[in-house]
Amino acid sequence: MTLDFKKLDDLCNTVIVSDFDGTITDVDTNDLVYFAFGGEESRNIEKLIAQGKMGIKEGALRHFQRIRLTEEEFLSYIFQNARIDSGFKDFCTAVKERGIPLVVVSGGFLNTIKAFFKEEGIDDSGIRIYANRLNFAGSRIEAVFYDEDDECETGLGPCGNCKTKRLRDLRKEYRNIIFIGDGVTDRCAVREADVVLAKGSLKEYCDEQEIPYIPFYNFHDIVSCLF
Repeated sequence: MTLDFKKLDDLCNTVIVSDFDGTITDVDTNDLVYFAFGGEESRNIEKLIAQGKMGIKEGALRHFQRIRLTEEEFLSYIFQNARIDSGFKDFCTAVKERGIPLVVVSGGFLNTIKAFFKEEGIDDSGIRIYANRLNFAGSRIEAVFYDEDDECETGLGPCGNCKTKRLRDLRKEYRNIIFIGDGVTDRCAVREADVVLAKGSLKEYCDEQEIPYIPFYNFHDIVSCLF
């Protein structure tokens, strides 16, 4: 399915919003850390989240109350086991050349996103990033969330950075929203976007809910589709 920008009212009044973990990266970096350093308890927490019995925000709090890593150890492990999508740099260049704003909205952590962009030589000065944050005190980790309240319209439980709220705020600035995502925390965003590009479990969710979307495998596909 090819997107025709003529269907959008005004390309100059369009913003592209992307998830980070599992979308810009090849795996969910949070899951990497939870499963590697959290033991059986972290696996049980993730099962409860998958079953809808625990929200992602509560799960993250429980994970990091138990995991002991310095920030250097945390980032080193992620860099060893996760990769930025090979087409993301080209995508950033294409978006910048066309003057289209790019926003990253993540249920993950700013520490990881900023470190990955720096490691990959991606200039994020023009990218708006909304994400949660990790504070490190030696090997102790405190998760700090973008949203202090625990409201959640989806029934999935609060994730700490509500994508519904972020997209509704962006709607006040832009007429058209293109959303790119792959997972559970992206489900609420697809109903707020004008165009959805989906892979992974988000693609399955869109199929189940009969929400129109454009499937993609990587950001090379997105560049070909959009530009």
